[in-house]
Amino acid sequence: MLVDFDILPAESRIWVYASSHKLGITEEEYILKYISNHLHSWSAHGSPLRSSVKILDHYFIVVALDEAFNDASGCSIDTLQNNIQKIEKALSISLMNRLNIYCLINDVIACIPISNLGRNIAPETLFYDLTIKKKGDLSNWLKPIKEGWCNNLLG
Repeated sequence: MLVDFDILPAESRIWVYASSHKLGITEEEYILKYISNHLHSWSAHGSPLRSSVKILDHYFIVVALDEAFNDASGCSIDTLQNNIQKIEKALSISLMNRLNIYCLINDVIACIPISNLGRNIAPETLFYDLTIKKKGDLSNWLKPIKEGWCNNLLG
């Protein structure tokens, strides 16, 4: 059951997918339409899932699920992941690479491979913490690297 993203509660579970490049309008429209079509009939064991999708900052695809309405099952999560993989293939983009870190450098989002994080990146550099689990966490997902899980990667 597809609903407006903004009406979902802060406790809603989220999945964040990140593009290694800034998404264009055509890519964003394709992604939103494809995922919205999936979420419209998304269910777990026959029960509808109250969910939504939003693209933030032209890089981040956020799928939110109101677990107070119904919980996702392993199979329903698999169908979401499979659809993300289909989008990757159709658009020739990467959305599930967890070996990249997204930093805000001079007001521009930079996709940095983890292996390059220690090069010219300061502990105060802001990064998008894609490990967040709840919609309410989006309000503070941009934080200094020194306050995040990737601090130990600076070397």
